[in-house]
Amino acid sequence: MSPRAPRSGPEELDVLIDKLDVLIARLDPEDLRMIVGKAAERHEDVARAVRLAATRGSGDLSQLRAEIDRGLRTSRYLGYRESGRWAMQGRPVVEAIGEAVGSSPTAELVALIERAISHVVKVILKADDSDGLIGDLARELLGLHARACDAGNADPIKLARWMVRFRFDDQDFFEVDPVRYADALGELGLAAYRRDVKQRVEAGGGDSFAATYAQERLAILDGDTEALVELLGGDLSRPYQFIRVAEAMAELGRDDDVLSWATRGIAESSGWQVAQLYDLAAGVHTRRGEDQEVLRLRREQHRRKPSSSTYSRLRSAAEVCGVWPAERPAARVVLAEHDLGGLVDVLLSDGEPEAAWQVPGAHPDWDPGPQRWMRLAEAREASAPGDALDVYLRLADLQLETTGKAAYVRAVAILKRAAQAARTADRQGAFAAHLAALRETHRRRPTFIAILDKARLG
Repeated sequence: MSPRAPRSGPEELDVLIDKLDVLIARLDPEDLRMIVGKAAERHEDVARAVRLAATRGSGDLSQLRAEIDRGLRTSRYLGYRESGRWAMQGRPVVEAIGEAVGSSPTAELVALIERAISHVVKVILKADDSDGLIGDLARELLGLHARACDAGNADPIKLARWMVRFRFDDQDFFEVDPVRYADALGELGLAAYRRDVKQRVEAGGGDSFAATYAQERLAILDGDTEALVELLGGDLSRPYQFIRVAEAMAELGRDDDVLSWATRGIAESSGWQVAQLYDLAAGVHTRRGEDQEVLRLRREQHRRKPSSSTYSRLRSAAEVCGVWPAERPAARVVLAEHDLGGLVDVLLSDGEPEAAWQVPGAHPDWDPGPQRWMRLAEAREASAPGDALDVYLRLADLQLETTGKAAYVRAVAILKRAAQAARTADRQGAFAAHLAALRETHRRRPTFIAILDKARLG
């Protein structure tokens, strides 16, 4: 049996493609026609590429419509792998639509894209699209549809009715945003969209996500804060509600309102999402060049809910103002009082491993946890390998409290670090004794012993 040829890696493949380009450039046009013709007879994707290329730039959409109907729909269920292949085969059609949008975005093309979207959505409904490749095609088509409508060729009434029908009837996982389509819809289209949404709500669809989304986006388009607040729950007791209102104001370019709602949310709500309100408020001050206000906000945020993240944001704001050296001690005191893990993290990030190492020693009742101990040991190893060795051995023992190959592999990886630290600290004897004890304790774990042997430890 002849040996199998080695597979080409990415670099080798690039070389082959470059050589192929050179060879193609040397071919006679007649030879090229013959090669392409034979390839098209054998491979549908090549045939599709030929058909699409033949009509490119002609303005005739009949061939594109035929390829949409041929390449973007199927009557059979697609399993996981079949879905991926189907999406790859359909991509050239979507790319051809994109080229048409770039060159001649007509009303006929808008209708054609809506047809393509309908086909792809129907395929998703009977496919295992776990990797999202078919969904990506749908999102790309929706983006192309919006771009084609931007040219002003879409009938505004028909566009409004398509948007409502697509979201309320056809599917429930892709959104079409009236704010994004506002220019294409114009006054007539927006009036029709409002009317249709209202009819859906009155017919009993008012509690659906589609109805709520449409009403929220219309409220944002109108700058109707009261309606938006009502849609978001009315009472505004949760940070998420304040975030949505503030984001809506940001979308409308109303920085004063962004700041007002973010500030209210910071004062009147609690929880981890409040961090987004601080970000929104800081963003306004940054855009206005109000660096001292950003610093004040970040200082307040750090004191309110200290962590390594709030420390980092405070540091960035203080550095812009040139006052970080003066700000840093107080920022660390806050962490020392409320978040020892965060203090260790920032000391290590700031390149102060000795100070980080002192934190667990100063708080003997506090356990940094395995991951943080590992980071401490790695940072400590250069200056005090013996200390690092002790930590590595404890961490390896901790891993071995769990059975299973994954735990054994992690334990041995740590033991390798321990072996290096032992050599540097001249404590090979202590390491060898510990390893011998491990072999004895876990002698009935053949998988662990085998992994140890393979690593040549002991």
